[in-house]
Amino acid sequence: MKKILVIDDDKDLSTTIKAILEYNGYNVFLSHEPRQGIDTAKQQKPDLILMDIMLPEMNGAEAVKILKSDENLKNIPVIFLTALVSNEEKDLEPEKITVDGNYYQTLAKPFENKKLLEIVDSVFTPEIKGTNT
Repeated sequence: MKKILVIDDDKDLSTTIKAILEYNGYNVFLSHEPRQGIDTAKQQKPDLILMDIMLPEMNGAEAVKILKSDENLKNIPVIFLTALVSNEEKDLEPEKITVDGNYYQTLAKPFENKKLLEIVDSVFTPEIKGTNT
């Protein structure tokens, strides 16, 4: 079972994300503070991290820099959750956030459950080149 860590200070949203992902077969850990999330990542070694941008203490980009500097965590994919990019903007041109020259996929808040699952599933299901699915 794939493990996902959600780092988001919105407790209602993160609880909802957890319920959706667990219903669809994922093992989900929650953290509402970035430092706690970093510690949870070190303990649990998740297969994916969903990270809010606007967090207390430090922002999501700062937390990702810390995660990526850890030899045991640097290869874990990160998807940013953000209200900084609207769904309309995402439909026109998919946004990616750059941290230290690396691009990270974003999921604009609010999002539909289906979109969350599509993005999460895409991390674990490599696309087959040459198909239009």
